[in-house]
Amino acid sequence: MLALRGGGRDALIQDAPPEVLARMIRHLEAAWPLEGCGVILRSGAGEGGAWRVVPLPNASPTPRVAYAFAPEAWLQVCLDADARHEAVVCVFHSHVDAPAVFSAEDRRQAAPSGIPLLPGVSYVVVAIRGGRVASASRSSWCAGDFQTVPLVLADFRFEKPV
Repeated sequence: MLALRGGGRDALIQDAPPEVLARMIRHLEAAWPLEGCGVILRSGAGEGGAWRVVPLPNASPTPRVAYAFAPEAWLQVCLDADARHEAVVCVFHSHVDAPAVFSAEDRRQAAPSGIPLLPGVSYVVVAIRGGRVASASRSSWCAGDFQTVPLVLADFRFEKPV
């Protein structure tokens, strides 16, 4: 499936337009006090590629402290992305009243046997405190492990809706 190949080096999440990040943030803030989650997809390469944010319901049995994609929702995302010639660029989720760190559980889900399930895909964690974004980080697989860097998220509440 095209969707599972990842966005590659031409589709980095840090290149996403502000309105894409704004839509992600709005979804995560709206999910509070539970963890929100979803994916960002991109079609094409270079500046002409289209971005799409797909919020997903959190199917975790403990949604205040964890997230999980429902298998049927994830399958639908992959089928739709394949039909639209899109690739997954980013998996995102929030941490509720906790730091925006790629936790041991996040790492276990992303690379269960030390091998990334979605090579070339960034993982964004957004800390939501009191229903508002507080900070964010981006983790990417590099040299056999996830490397995490802070992600600067401006206040996009006044951007036009996506």
